[in-house]
Amino acid sequence: MKKMNVLYYVAAFALLVFSASCEKDPEIVKTYDVTVQLDYPDGFEPAADVRVTLRNTLNGNVSEASTDPAGAASFTVVAGIYEATASEERTDDMYRYLINGMNSNIAVTDQWTNTPVDLPLTVTTIAQPVEGDVSPYGKLIIKEVYVGGCQKDDGSGAWTRDSYVIIYNNSTQPAAIDNLAFGTIFPHNAHATAYFWVNEAWTYAAENWLPSVYGAWQITNSDTLAPGEQRVIVIYQAIDHTPVYSNSVNLANADYYVAYDPTSGYNNANYHIPPSELIPTSHYLKAYRLSGVTSNAWTISINSPAFYIFAPPTDITLSDFTSDPDNLTTHGTSALQATLKVPRTWIIDGIEVFQDDAVDRSKVRFTPDVNVGYIPYTNNQGYSLYRNVDKTATEAILANAGKLVYNYNLGVDDSTDPSGIDAEASIRNGAHIIYKETNNTTNDFHQRSKVSLRD
Repeated sequence: MKKMNVLYYVAAFALLVFSASCEKDPEIVKTYDVTVQLDYPDGFEPAADVRVTLRNTLNGNVSEASTDPAGAASFTVVAGIYEATASEERTDDMYRYLINGMNSNIAVTDQWTNTPVDLPLTVTTIAQPVEGDVSPYGKLIIKEVYVGGCQKDDGSGAWTRDSYVIIYNNSTQPAAIDNLAFGTIFPHNAHATAYFWVNEAWTYAAENWLPSVYGAWQITNSDTLAPGEQRVIVIYQAIDHTPVYSNSVNLANADYYVAYDPTSGYNNANYHIPPSELIPTSHYLKAYRLSGVTSNAWTISINSPAFYIFAPPTDITLSDFTSDPDNLTTHGTSALQATLKVPRTWIIDGIEVFQDDAVDRSKVRFTPDVNVGYIPYTNNQGYSLYRNVDKTATEAILANAGKLVYNYNLGVDDSTDPSGIDAEASIRNGAHIIYKETNNTTNDFHQRSKVSLRD
């Protein structure tokens, strides 16, 4: 009986082995080695440990690697179309150098030979502040963007007319904001039809300007921000929204500015309504609505804006600039809506936002000299996009000792401030926060579960 059992198990084992050998081998995914070589401008030597990202534009997957001493980063990826970006910062006694680059059309196919891919870098030079100086626009940054709205109390949907942005003096010197202007790039949505996208590149990239759709808004009164001081710029409806929508914000504040100009033709009551009487008329922004624009509202995307701040030189008025046909173009719609061509040298800061479920269909609209990277955003939930803290610079301020609050917990999912510093709580504690500023939205921002004006 025992012998028969042994023979049975031997036969069963042989059958199992035979069956397994007849099964089709699992499909092997082929991978390719990709080398990205950073191409520095004259006067800058390659550096090791610079972070390079490689994004698959077909599915949104992102890989990261650091450069070797020769400035090359190595990846192993599957076939696809990739976008490579890199950011670095260097300093000396006189200047900060923000080094950024992007190559948005890397096609990895069966014919791939791993010839190094060049990633051209550009440098933005920022003068170090001089003690006592009032710097015009010196280190102004976009600190927070809230455009996605919040849930209504009755559960009927989202309220999206309570948008604002915050600008912040990120230096240790006063910064003037006189004549500071605001624009947003077309297409409004990063995943929308891209009329300026031709032959796998933005047409304006070679022409030294960025589009500002429909025109621009500008501060027209004299104002200066102290170090660490901010200003709220209300995009729509500068009123207290909370009595009707408890998840919203109170935008009725005498210190706030508002995009409201009843003489401009922007009179759509869904967006542009008389502000709270608390806000002085000197804080109404001036609208420059371009000739040919038919829209009666200046709007910003609620899910994926490319928003920026800029300022013309002192010898050029925005009024004259926007009225000159040579400074206008059209963005290609059937209505041929006018778009302003803002020189890139005028731009101070920008943020690139992708809708969280459309990353694989989105394009970075900025040029690398202004911004690379992006931040995914979930709208309609009361979330904002908030700038990360520069941990090293903030902790180096001696007066911050004992004032910084840690264990930050307001990120959304895996999007959070890597510094661990709760900036708003620290500010209330008397700290002076220095925020991350690399001209790379991916490095500089995270998604915040509660807008700072509700803290």
